[in-house]
Amino acid sequence: MILKSKIKPQFFPDQDQTTVLKMGLQPLPHSQWMLVDADLSQFLNHKIEQKKLHQDLVYQALPESEEAQVEFYNLLQRHLINDHSYQLLKSGDFVNQEFSLSWENKIRDLWHCSLWIQEDICLLEKFDDEYILTAASVCSPSNWDMPSKIGQSVEIIHNPVPGYKEQMSSPVNRLMTGLKPNKSIQRLNWSIQPTGDMFWRSDLKSYEKSEEKYWRIERQTLMRLPQTRAVVFGIRVFLHSFSKMSGYKDFDQSIAKVIKTLPNEQANYKNLR
Repeated sequence: MILKSKIKPQFFPDQDQTTVLKMGLQPLPHSQWMLVDADLSQFLNHKIEQKKLHQDLVYQALPESEEAQVEFYNLLQRHLINDHSYQLLKSGDFVNQEFSLSWENKIRDLWHCSLWIQEDICLLEKFDDEYILTAASVCSPSNWDMPSKIGQSVEIIHNPVPGYKEQMSSPVNRLMTGLKPNKSIQRLNWSIQPTGDMFWRSDLKSYEKSEEKYWRIERQTLMRLPQTRAVVFGIRVFLHSFSKMSGYKDFDQSIAKVIKTLPNEQANYKNLR
């Protein structure tokens, strides 16, 4: 599905960026852990569509994750009621009446509660001193094959990122260990796509060549669950065409500078060449 966003661009290139290998972490008020905006219906339609098209590519969960899934389900419900009820609650017990989504679902798993929100969600749990991806609902990947990542460690998941093991593995491990319950943080990850397709897998689909490019931002959030100690990794995607972005904050000059500054291997990874 092509995202035809109703919201204005919120995130822009950092023209002083010289590497993609940086954490860029920011603390978040808990009320902003998840975002709800005018694009909600598009994301929900997209998730439902992707589950029908290729279920195994967008949702996987190991049996070991069941307790963490239930804890996340309950915590997310409380967060949405407390912080986003004015946008979500339509009537009675429905979180979203348009899609007949109810709070009281008998199946309390990651997939069902992922339909309440725009974010994709991954659950990471610690086994033998490594954080393992134990459950994931990822309907808007960026050349990311989720089924091959399930059950793998954070380091293995990031193998395709140039220089990750040498420069980022240790800082990320320290970050994961230091996360506090109910205290969320965010970072921004960006890339460039030739289309506005939310499900971006060039290995599965051939895309028509287009002169239009799309600025893709992933707002990534991390928070530890208090009981199971699992880490919730949220990914909210923003997609805007270059023609739309050009009207904001000297976008053309900023992205041009980033393209020239990043090392070739990183620029290729970000689809800049």
